[in-house]
Amino acid sequence: MVTPEEIEEEAMHRDEKADSISQYLEKQKRVKKEVARLKRLFKEIDENKKKLVLATIDDVAFMSITMQDLRENIIRDGTTAEYKNGENQYGTKQSPDAQLYLQFSQKQTQAMKILQDCLPKTKAVEVVEKDDGFDEFVGGREDV
Repeated sequence: MVTPEEIEEEAMHRDEKADSISQYLEKQKRVKKEVARLKRLFKEIDENKKKLVLATIDDVAFMSITMQDLRENIIRDGTTAEYKNGENQYGTKQSPDAQLYLQFSQKQTQAMKILQDCLPKTKAVEVVEKDDGFDEFVGGREDV
């Protein structure tokens, strides 16, 4: 026979699983939105290169969303964590979220550089100055 405690425990387990699934789906939706944003930013990439960088765009989008989540955790929990290795060995260390955030930040910077290098080089625009008479005005003053 199933006890009420077992029923309640099973219900809690199902709720946790449902929360986990909804968090996963929410993160996937955020990543897809970021992928779309990045593809718009990098739409000028040559078609041949675009096929090569799509995986990099997906990676950058995932890292961006994950870093947002990590940033929230760091703001809430701080950048350090307590540890205890044994009877008398304890202290503080950098939190796992902070470590992961730094690693992702470095990888994201590298990936963004790859994407940026794939963009077409912008042509220098030659600026032709129109004579507005200012130089003649200043040169014609006696007090200068």
